[in-house]
Amino acid sequence: MKKIIVGTCIRQDNKILMVQEAKQKVYGKWNFPAGHLEDNEDIFDGAIRETKEETGYDVKLTGALPIINYIDGDADILRVTFIAEIVGGSLTFNKDELLDIKWIPINEIKQMTNIELRAYPCNMDILQSIEAGISYPLEIFKNIITNINE
Repeated sequence: MKKIIVGTCIRQDNKILMVQEAKQKVYGKWNFPAGHLEDNEDIFDGAIRETKEETGYDVKLTGALPIINYIDGDADILRVTFIAEIVGGSLTFNKDELLDIKWIPINEIKQMTNIELRAYPCNMDILQSIEAGISYPLEIFKNIITNINE
């Protein structure tokens, strides 16, 4: 099964906004705000929607991080994480889906283990890219809407 995961990395004052998962499979683990791209959903809209659903914040996407492809059990996942900045909203979350949301210093995230951090190799790679200043312009994505039968 193939899945596309979209999310954001929001950084302020050398801290990153992280969400703590409540799902049984990943209970208690920290993650960047992210989720599944819905059918017929624009990749940018999906990342903005997921961030709003998980954090309560409205965000503006400002760049893209390296795209990661990985296998998780029987799922082949393509993960697209955007750099984002908060432009509105307020910090809120669904307590059925998340345990907590907080700004975590980058050094604390770097000290987390795979027990504390969801998708550990992927999230550590995202963190390394952030620290190294690796990002790409949003223009690397082209959204072409068409009917394949045209």
